[in-house]
Amino acid sequence: MDNKIVVVVKGVIENKGKILILKRSDIDEIDAGVWETVGGKIDFGEELEDALTREVKEETGIVVNIEKLLYATTFFTNPNRKVVLMTYLCRTTDDQIILSDEHSDYLWVTRSELYNYLPQTIINDLNKHNVLETIELIN
Repeated sequence: MDNKIVVVVKGVIENKGKILILKRSDIDEIDAGVWETVGGKIDFGEELEDALTREVKEETGIVVNIEKLLYATTFFTNPNRKVVLMTYLCRTTDDQIILSDEHSDYLWVTRSELYNYLPQTIINDLNKHNVLETIELIN
């Protein structure tokens, strides 16, 4: 099997002091039913921020302003597949979410609620890069 690198962009989307999280569909092949931030793989030839804007629109129906890159990291999903993940701070004034088939639910959560929903691996990355301290969020 050939080695593969996948580039993924994610958005920590803030609105009125809360962060948007999505629950993956229960029939998803990867992490079914797990809560996550918005985003996905970039298409060949696509710019990073264009990919994130597209993914957010596809998954939620909202428009975001991308403010800055929060952090980048890598991890393996299997011995032959490595993900390069870039997470951006985004803001929106839209709060009417229209979910795609990829997700079954969404929540606008406070800082402390994030810890109750997101997987520990995502929480670890957010903490390692001081993400939640740099954003003004409702506790």
